[in-house]
Amino acid sequence: MKRTIPAVGMTAALLASLLFSGCSFPGGTASSQAPATQETAAPSAEPTPAAEPVPNPLTGVADADYTNRRPVAVTLRTLEGAAPQWGLSSADVLVEGVSEGTTASLMALYSSVDNISKAGPVGPGRDLLLQMALPLNALPVHIDKNIYASNLLNTLTYQDLDGYHIGKAAFAFDQDRQNAGYREENCWYTTGELIQNGLNTYGTSLEGANTPLFVFGERPAVEESARNATALTIAFSPDDSEQLNYAADTGLYVKTNADGSPTVDADNGQQVAFTNVLVLYASSGIKDDGYTRDYDLTGGTGLYLTGGAWEQIQWTKEDATGPLQLTAADGSPLVVSPGKSFIAIWGGYYGQSLTLTGADGTAQTLPEKPALLESGVSDEAAAAAQAEFDAKQKIIDAQAAVDEANAQLTDAQTALEEAQAALEEDSENADLIAKRDEAQALVDSLNQTIADNQAILDAAGVSATPTPAPEEATSSSESGE
Repeated sequence: MKRTIPAVGMTAALLASLLFSGCSFPGGTASSQAPATQETAAPSAEPTPAAEPVPNPLTGVADADYTNRRPVAVTLRTLEGAAPQWGLSSADVLVEGVSEGTTASLMALYSSVDNISKAGPVGPGRDLLLQMALPLNALPVHIDKNIYASNLLNTLTYQDLDGYHIGKAAFAFDQDRQNAGYREENCWYTTGELIQNGLNTYGTSLEGANTPLFVFGERPAVEESARNATALTIAFSPDDSEQLNYAADTGLYVKTNADGSPTVDADNGQQVAFTNVLVLYASSGIKDDGYTRDYDLTGGTGLYLTGGAWEQIQWTKEDATGPLQLTAADGSPLVVSPGKSFIAIWGGYYGQSLTLTGADGTAQTLPEKPALLESGVSDEAAAAAQAEFDAKQKIIDAQAAVDEANAQLTDAQTALEEAQAALEEDSENADLIAKRDEAQALVDSLNQTIADNQAILDAAGVSATPTPAPEEATSSSESGE
């Protein structure tokens, strides 16, 4: 039996038994059949007024009629070699947060499938990202998913589009990218047409209710002197950070990578930019697999940046399908500027940090980081574990450096002897002098490398394992040792 994409609320009995009591999909309503009656209603003299067009539920912009149109949520790969991704600039919202390991996962939300010319490389589904997509009644698009994402979708009988099952009906391979040196997993992408093809395979469509992501509305302009949020640095881990910088000429926050280079869309070369930037603080820990991040997504504090200024906010979310609700410091619903948004889910655990400065370079005092869940690791314990790991890695690296230098030293000394011999026959030859000096420099460098790293091993009480000479290795091989 084919599963269908839910567009209305689900029965409370199913969700109550699976810890999601009270959930319903956006726009979902209970229906009942009215009893037949002998009376016939009189025709109305007034024509039914046409319904107002529904604005973009993800940006609040009235650029088309989004009535009965569900959004699409594409998970993008972020590990080494995945960038630049396709489809970043055409997304209405980017959601980012660490789900596994130390590299943040990324999801691109599109209000209309028609806006997806090319999105990828498509990554595996993660429950953290799904909990931001499901309240919008969005279609999740990914290739494979972890057990927690799979369990969540199965519990809710929520249909996704997973390349692991549907294959090339909804996904395609970019051979040119692989030819350029990218790994295979970083070459799979999708398009609006491919997504429609995949849905046709299931006999379903993207018709259905949608829910506004925020309470959108015009906000007062920020005076230049009040721009206290022009550079935000988010460190998801020591090796995964990025910055969002306010551009006064456009009124947008442009995104850069850890090395300061622009975050660009591989589809069109445009730098990614947003009207709104939100950082949602969420207490975190570790799930029962000992690896996947666990978050309390029922609520917390956070930051809202727009127009070059920031304010502290509060956010709540009832459950996996509950909509995100934002409130200002005075408790009133937060009014969000119409436009594209970047949402970071930030746990504040060891290795993560936030830095925010104003136009004058003044560092802002931000809210305290969220408390850890019971399964979380304290900063002290994490620091001790990191120090132990670093010490072991330092020994491994030192041993490798000694081995590599020793392996090169014999050839380097031979080259030096040959260069010296040639120079003795023609002592005034400038080229031979340069060659001898170069050979001498290499020998000196290798000896210095051996000495420096041997000192590290000695300090750790570890003796370097000598690299056998070629004849010794041959002898051992012949003796069968």
